[in-house]
Amino acid sequence: MPCPAVAMARFSVLTTQALICLVAGLLLTGCAAQPTPYMPRTNGTGYSQQQLDSRTWRVQFAGNTSTPRETVENYLLYRCAEIMLFGGYDKFVMWEKDVERNVEYYSYEYPPRYGLGYPHRRRYGPYYGLSPAGPVRYSAETSYIAIATIQVYFGEPIEGRPTIYDAHELVQQLGPTIVPPVTKP
Repeated sequence: MPCPAVAMARFSVLTTQALICLVAGLLLTGCAAQPTPYMPRTNGTGYSQQQLDSRTWRVQFAGNTSTPRETVENYLLYRCAEIMLFGGYDKFVMWEKDVERNVEYYSYEYPPRYGLGYPHRRRYGPYYGLSPAGPVRYSAETSYIAIATIQVYFGEPIEGRPTIYDAHELVQQLGPTIVPPVTKP
């Protein structure tokens, strides 16, 4: 039977290792990027708009690398509907719409097998294969920006027959999928 001091030392080491693993897991979970919430543009993500004349706006929504293309497009449509409703209008047409796909390439250098460390991220650079820090891995991160030019619709005939959107209906349909920013207490 092992002596109580040895058993206590083993328990202490196991407890310390478990605690380190738990803290590392929480840190990694906290570092994972969340999709862009529906909010005004800050730090390059969110919605923005510019009024071009009394009836026309250019609207954008930019998502981060965790925001799917469909969400970016839905948030753009929702913002267009909000602009119309805030202006007292019910319907609008979308003259131009584009979704830009941005891809950035990164390399990750993994530290040597001894000591503590974490992957170091850098933009695609001159290091290929192995670096002094260890093997290098490459990845691509994709983000989307949706842009549209919209105009108030009053029921007059339209050339080219673009889709006519009902702002009330869009807000009702897309409203449940809109994720606002988390407010910190």
